Amino acid sequence: MMENKEIQSILPHRYPFLLVDRIVELKPGKGGIGIKNLTGNEWFFNGGNSYPPVLLLESLAQLGGVVLGSKAREENPNSRFFGLFAGVSDFQYQRAPILGEQITLKVELSQSLASIYRFAAEVYVEGEKIASGQVLLSFSRTPPLQNR
Repeated sequence: MMENKEIQSILPHRYPFLLVDRIVELKPGKGGIGIKNLTGNEWFFNGGNSYPPVLLLESLAQLGGVVLGSKAREENPNSRFFGLFAGVSDFQYQRAPILGEQITLKVELSQSLASIYRFAAEVYVEGEKIASGQVLLSFSRTPPLQNR
């Protein structure tokens, strides 16, 4: 079990851009299961009642970042690392989650090549699969290019 503060120790995201509330299962470097509660006080529900698909993808990418970041922390607790959402493929939505639902996010590492990691990703609401596909992350121990 990993709560919000622990997630924030791995990811640089903070409210309102931290899109994983809790991690209920974590296999560092392999996969994980996370929870996102869709409550009425969330900024993205302003004027609507469904969770935007792009934020669903970001939630999955953040869960993947925790999976990779927790492995990096195990190997070297003082290391700094950087993860970037690199892409998505073969993603299918059956329906959008709506206000009041709790979504369960699942990612499992399926392939890694150099610093690119491919995760098989699935999203559930009360046991019903509502989305699935592949999420790609770029992950490294050096910072991304900065202005020089």
